[in-house]
Amino acid sequence: MSFFSDEHAAELRELFFESAEELLQGMNDAGLALENRPADTEELRRVRRAVHTLKGDSAACGFRELSELAHGLEEVLTPEVARESGPAIAEAVLMAADTFHEMLSAYRNALKPPSGSALREHIGQLLFKPEPDSADAADTARHATFAWTEYERLLIADAIAGGKAVFNLALRLEEQAAPAAAIELARKALGSAGKILAFRPENSTARSVPLIEAALETSEREDRVRQRCFVPTIVASIEIHRAEATDSVPARDALDVLLESEAAAVAAGIDGDPNSAQSAATHSRPAETTLRVEAGRIDTVLNLVGELIIGKSMLQRAIIEFHKAHAKDPLHSKFSDALSFQSRVLGELQKSVMKIRMVPVDQLFRRFPRVVRDVARMRNKDIALEIAGQNTDLDKSILDSLADPISHLVRNAADHGIETPAERKAAGKSPQGVIRLDAYHDGDQVVIEIFDDGRGLDHDKIRRRAVERSLLNEDESFRLNEAEILQLIFAPGLSTAEEVTEISGRGVGMDVVKATIDGLKGSIQIKTEAGKGTTFRLLVPLTLASIQALLFRVHDRLYAVPLAAVVEITRIVQDEIHRVDGHEVFRLREQVLTLARLDELDSGSAGERARRVFIVVIDAGTRRFGLAVDSLVGEEELVIKALEDELLTSPLVSGASILGDGRVVLILNVPVVVSRLARIPAVGAIA
Repeated sequence: MSFFSDEHAAELRELFFESAEELLQGMNDAGLALENRPADTEELRRVRRAVHTLKGDSAACGFRELSELAHGLEEVLTPEVARESGPAIAEAVLMAADTFHEMLSAYRNALKPPSGSALREHIGQLLFKPEPDSADAADTARHATFAWTEYERLLIADAIAGGKAVFNLALRLEEQAAPAAAIELARKALGSAGKILAFRPENSTARSVPLIEAALETSEREDRVRQRCFVPTIVASIEIHRAEATDSVPARDALDVLLESEAAAVAAGIDGDPNSAQSAATHSRPAETTLRVEAGRIDTVLNLVGELIIGKSMLQRAIIEFHKAHAKDPLHSKFSDALSFQSRVLGELQKSVMKIRMVPVDQLFRRFPRVVRDVARMRNKDIALEIAGQNTDLDKSILDSLADPISHLVRNAADHGIETPAERKAAGKSPQGVIRLDAYHDGDQVVIEIFDDGRGLDHDKIRRRAVERSLLNEDESFRLNEAEILQLIFAPGLSTAEEVTEISGRGVGMDVVKATIDGLKGSIQIKTEAGKGTTFRLLVPLTLASIQALLFRVHDRLYAVPLAAVVEITRIVQDEIHRVDGHEVFRLREQVLTLARLDELDSGSAGERARRVFIVVIDAGTRRFGLAVDSLVGEEELVIKALEDELLTSPLVSGASILGDGRVVLILNVPVVVSRLARIPAVGAIA
C-alpha cells in the first residue's frame, strides 16, 4: 500500500533512498562506537533516532518489510537492554545496517527484499525474558490494549477512509499452546479472513504467549471473522471490536508523514530523558539551512558559467582587435573597464557554483572504519584506523568516483599489508597495526594518502611476478628503477599476495584503481619500505569542470597541459639533444631528462625538426620529462567540453575546450604520456 500519488512516487522514493544512505552510515558510526561503549546513552539515542526516521520514511514509501524490521529493532535500543546485552547491542546495530542496506538495494531495483531473519532472531535473543511468576503481571499480559504504532494506525485509518471494515481482535490462547506454533497458526487464520494491518507479537521466545492482538481489514461479517479465527486447542476465546475512524489518525499526504517522521525522530528520546530535548534541538538546527538540490541542476548552472567564460574570452579578443584598429579611441578604456568588472563578477560566480559542488572527504572517509573493523575480525587482526583531513573539500563527482579505488586500497592494506599480531610481535612491532587516511590540498589538486605500517611491498617479488606473467622480459625488468617497479602492481592480474582470500589477493582491482584515477586526470604515487609500511598518494584535480592550462602548438595543432603539472619552460637547440639507448634525452642543469615528442608517442613517426625547440618540463609525480613543442601560445582558463570529434580518439588527449575565437584546443592526457614513456627507460631525474 502506498500513500502518495503516482506523479510524486519517484520523487519521494528517490528522496527516501538518498536520506536512507545517510541514516545507514550514521548507524554504522554509532554501532562502532557502541562496541567500545555499549552503555553510551547518547550513541544509543543517536541510532534510535536514525532507526525511527528510517521506519517512518519507509512506511510512507510503502516499504512495509523494512518499516516492520526497523520497528522491531527500536525495541532493543534502550539503556536497559544495552546494559544487559553489552557488545551484543552493537552487533545488532551493525547487522541491521547491513540488512537495511540489502533491503534498500532490492527496493531500488524493484526486487524482493531479503527476509532479515537473522536480524529478527538476534533481536529476539536480546529481548528474551523469562515468563514472570506474578499473577498481576499475567493478568496484565492477558489484557488487550490495541496500542498500535503510528504507521499501523495510518494503515487502519486509510482502510476505513476507503470504506473497508476494520476489526481489532484479541485472541486469548490456551495455556498449553506452544507460542511459536500458536502465533503462526493464528496469523494464518487471520490471513484467511482478510488483510492483517497489525499483529502482536510478531514472534516470541517466551515460554507462553497468553494473548495475540491484531487489526484486520476484511469484507466478512463479524461472526464469520470470529468463526475463521477460532483454532481448536489453540485459541481459548476471541474478543472483537470494530475500529472507528476516531480510534486512528486521520489520513494524510505522504509528504506530511515524511516530515512528521523526521520531526518525531529528532524529538525521540530514550525513556523520556529530558536531555533528549536539548540534543534534538541541536540536531534540528542544521536542517533549517539545508536545501537538497539535484546534482544535474548544479551541473546545468556550471555549464552555463562555462559558456560565460567562453563569451568573456570572445569579448577579450574583440577588444584587443578594436584597440589595434582604433588605438586612440576613448571607448577602448571603457570597454576594458567593463570587461574587468565582468571578469571579476564572473570569477566570483564560478567560485560560488564550484563551492556548491564541493563536499568534505569525510563523506567518503567515514565509510572505512566499518570496512577495517570487518576485515580485521575476519582475518583475526588488531587494526586501528586513523583519519585526518576529513574537512578537505573535493568535487562531489570526483569524490564519488574515488569511493571504489580507496575502498580497494584500504581492504588491501588491512588484508595483506598489516601483519597478524604474532607476526608483528616477532618483528618488534606493536601488536596493533595502523591504517591512516589523510587528505589535503596541494595547489589545484587534492592529495589523498592511504598509509599502513605493515610489511611493505617487495620490489623483487613484484619484478619476478611481472616476468612470470610475461609483462616484460628479464633484461627489461632489471633496467627498471624502484618507482617503475612499483607501478607494475597496477598491471591486470598481477598480485604479490601469497594467499587468496575472500577480500583480496586475486590481482583483480589494482588495474581498475589505476584506470579510475587516470580517468579523473589524476595520478598515483607509491612509497614503501620493507617492514615499515606503504603509502599510496592519490593526486586528483579539485574539479573536472575547468582548469588553468598552458597552451602550445605541435604541427599546427593546438594543445594544452594543466598548469599545475608544468615545472618550467626552457629552450634548447637540436645539438643539445642526445640519444641514449635509442631514445632522446637532454640535460637540464644537473638533471638528465627524457624528451617526449607527441608525434612519435602517438604515431611513432617523426616529423621535420626545427633547430631551436621549446621544452615544457612536466612533473607527473613518478616521473619528470620534457615535452617538445613548436611554439607557446600562453596561459588560459579552459572549460572542459565533451566533443564528438575524431581528434579525441587519440589516447594522448583526455578532453577538449573551445577558445573565444572558436578554435578547439586538445587537453593533453599526462598520465597516458607517462605510460607511453614507461616503455622508454628513464635516464634520470625521477621526481
